[in-house]
Amino acid sequence: MSNQISVEINDEGLNEVLQAIETIRLKLPFLVKLSPAQKKATAMLDDGRIPFANKALDYASREVSISPNPMLLEEAKKDSQLYNKLQSVDRELARLSEMVSDTRMLAGAELYEFARFVYKMSKISASIGTPGTKSIVDDLGKLYAGNGNSGPAPATP
Repeated sequence: MSNQISVEINDEGLNEVLQAIETIRLKLPFLVKLSPAQKKATAMLDDGRIPFANKALDYASREVSISPNPMLLEEAKKDSQLYNKLQSVDRELARLSEMVSDTRMLAGAELYEFARFVYKMSKISASIGTPGTKSIVDDLGKLYAGNGNSGPAPATP
């Protein structure tokens, strides 16, 4: 068994992290949550379309005859600024989310490896007649068999 991560987060530290996330939410009270149907119906601005949108905004800012109206132009400028600023936030949050997920995955993998080792050792102990270990094997065996086994099962002695 390997142990690549050995970290503890105390309750106070966890609460501080969760409070920092809540602070982000409070600083961005305008954030929305779109339904899958809304996302599907929304025209997306991706990296390939940004130059098009930026040029259209620039042209509309300089040529009154092609701008729908001054209010829409001002709203488009706000949208452009918001999009660009939130893109930076989104990138950093994505990086952080990926690191949190990967760290959680590693901790879970190490815990699962430990649990499988305990199960294997319980089976060995039961096979040599250690009192009380048969019930441990039975109990762990039900749980182990019930989970969609994603890795190789520990070798049975």
